[in-house]
Amino acid sequence: MRLVDAVGSTVYKYELRPDILGATTTDPRGWTSTVVEAGSGTTEWDANDTAGRVGTITCAANENDGGSYQLLGENIELTSDQDVYVGTKLQINDVDQTDLFFGLAVTDTALLGGVADAVYFESVDGSAAISTVTEKDSTETQNDSAGTLVDATDILLEFYFDGSSSTVYFFIDGSLVNTHTANIPDDEALRLTIEFLTGEATANTCNVQFMRVIQIGR
Repeated sequence: MRLVDAVGSTVYKYELRPDILGATTTDPRGWTSTVVEAGSGTTEWDANDTAGRVGTITCAANENDGGSYQLLGENIELTSDQDVYVGTKLQINDVDQTDLFFGLAVTDTALLGGVADAVYFESVDGSAAISTVTEKDSTETQNDSAGTLVDATDILLEFYFDGSSSTVYFFIDGSLVNTHTANIPDDEALRLTIEFLTGEATANTCNVQFMRVIQIGR
């Protein structure tokens, strides 16, 4: 179910590129950025020319410092006439001292604090476990321990929405880990979203190798 590209009049797609992330201290172009910087330093999402990376999110150095980033425009619809792929490969330096949210969500500036409509992977401070979640009108279906993050190790997080069956298939490192058919937000348009926070007074980092969304209409 992995999609790497699609063409056609019914296709909407986005691929993160280094030029979008730009220079240090500059918010990524085409994204809404909400950063928290209570500690020393700044929260930044910058281009990275290291092999196997396209960009790095660095948190300011206070617990719960970090950034929430949403692609401009609520463009993705999980309806019966659409198929949608969302994926990223990323690496976190300290997995049990950080919070991660990745997927699709309505416009929100603090997603890990609670979001009304979304489909996403989540890992919270104090644990390296990954949850898969579908949430509609603040009612969620959540499966815990779908996978485990490992310090400084790449992980591939992907999901595929099949509109014909109204089903979301969640994959970690290429293996199907959960299938959700309940609480899929089919009445709200969503945005590609990532939120990354540090869980300690340390400027923890998340290196992103790729990030992609493809929607194909029928």
